[in-house]
Amino acid sequence: MAQSDGNAGPEISRVLLSVGGGGGINETLLLGPKYAKKKNTTLQTTRLPRSNILDKVQNFLPQMASANNQLRREMYSKPSQEFDIEHVEPSMEKIIEMNVALVELNDCDTTESEDDSECEETSICEEVTEENIKFPLSKREGRIEMLDSKN
Repeated sequence: MAQSDGNAGPEISRVLLSVGGGGGINETLLLGPKYAKKKNTTLQTTRLPRSNILDKVQNFLPQMASANNQLRREMYSKPSQEFDIEHVEPSMEKIIEMNVALVELNDCDTTESEDDSECEETSICEEVTEENIKFPLSKREGRIEMLDSKN
């Protein structure tokens, strides 16, 4: 690249390194004293309209509290077998049985740390004796033996 003026080199480099149509990152983030005057403008804050879901939850919570209170009163007056979900009366015709399990999904990042913690838990719980102590294997060099095929 031929340069006719000694100062042209750094100016061309700045133009090539600038991002977008504007200046560098300082102009993009509006950093610096020349942008401080523009920061005096304030943003308008507006109130959001009330959510329908919030209204539904606020209406449901008192109903749930009253149902819990009614259940507590019934638990004092009736036998405990009526509230046991495992006890089903034979007179009931329609019964739906559901088996539900709660399982934590593991991310690929956490599997290594969980495996390490499981190993640490098992080793901490056991007492160290001569039978269960594990020493690191020594580095053995391979040994090659030549066998004659003569019989």
